[in-house]
Amino acid sequence: MTDKSLINKLGRSIINNISHKFHKQKMKQLKTALPLIYAGTWLFIDDLSRKKHKLEITVDLRILIDKHELPGKVEQLDEHNLIFLDNYGYHLKVTAQDYHPVTVFDEADNRSYNLSEYYKNGKI
Repeated sequence: MTDKSLINKLGRSIINNISHKFHKQKMKQLKTALPLIYAGTWLFIDDLSRKKHKLEITVDLRILIDKHELPGKVEQLDEHNLIFLDNYGYHLKVTAQDYHPVTVFDEADNRSYNLSEYYKNGKI
């Protein structure tokens, strides 16, 4: 084997190792940041009743609607979906686009709601 060939193999090995470590670190950061994508207070409007509702998602992924915590557990969490299973067996699916929640689907009502940011004075 020539010195040039050995240097090329060594260089590729180093680059692959660095790339692998970078990817692993990036995935760890993404998993750590995932709850932060969904955390916040969101407003949605029930089109049938015309009532405004407040959806709160905490950084530890507790779900509250109109200040009432939903008992249950998170079944899936990624950069596109947070899927929550309540104690009655219904799913609440929060969908995100560009790392920002945009809709919530309530399986109990079989309805989707658009989310907007909630401001303390209640204005959208």
